Amino acid sequence: MNYYYDVILNWNDTQAYDFYEWNDTDYLELIKKIPILKIKHKAFLDIASNQIKVNADLLEQIKDKTLLSSKKMLNKIDYACLITDNKNVYALEFNQDGYVLNRSKLLIDDEMGILEMAYSLKEFDIYYEIIEPLKSSSNVRQVNDAIHLITLEITNLYENKDAAKLKYLYYEYKKEQVDNIDLIYQNIMHDLASPFNLELLKLYYTIKLSYHNV
Repeated sequence: MNYYYDVILNWNDTQAYDFYEWNDTDYLELIKKIPILKIKHKAFLDIASNQIKVNADLLEQIKDKTLLSSKKMLNKIDYACLITDNKNVYALEFNQDGYVLNRSKLLIDDEMGILEMAYSLKEFDIYYEIIEPLKSSSNVRQVNDAIHLITLEITNLYENKDAAKLKYLYYEYKKEQVDNIDLIYQNIMHDLASPFNLELLKLYYTIKLSYHNV
């Protein structure tokens, strides 16, 4: 088994974010030691774009081999590894049944170091079952976060009949005075289904500022 040392990971259960999409509020982990597997390009693409299940043999080989630095102590992650196809790198964490729990991309320096190391590694045959495609989005993470917050806020205000704040937000958004909250809700939901724009970004920041000013 080959290992890579001192790598920072940003685990996420649904999507591995590029390093430039990492947020200040993300919980980053310093991994002191983690197995690295070089696999075929097709296998890498399958794993990167699908929920998968690996076999028990792989789990046994990587069991307790990943060391996490935490509060001046080293803790073990039960099942984790890095995978690479000599072009890309992913970190994966599995549960005891072989399903992917979390995935992470890497900082550019770590990725370059792993790709350099991978050239001398022997290819590993990884056996896996594709369960279902991962949900994908053409939006960057910050856009998805903004859409999510706007949707939650407008839906919550609408369901609670908070007409005053809905009218205020809509005026700040559209510079239009509309009294019908059904129409306000429908218009904003329609806009959220369209390509994200500067007006929606302004609405996002208006919602955030409305809580800072409370």
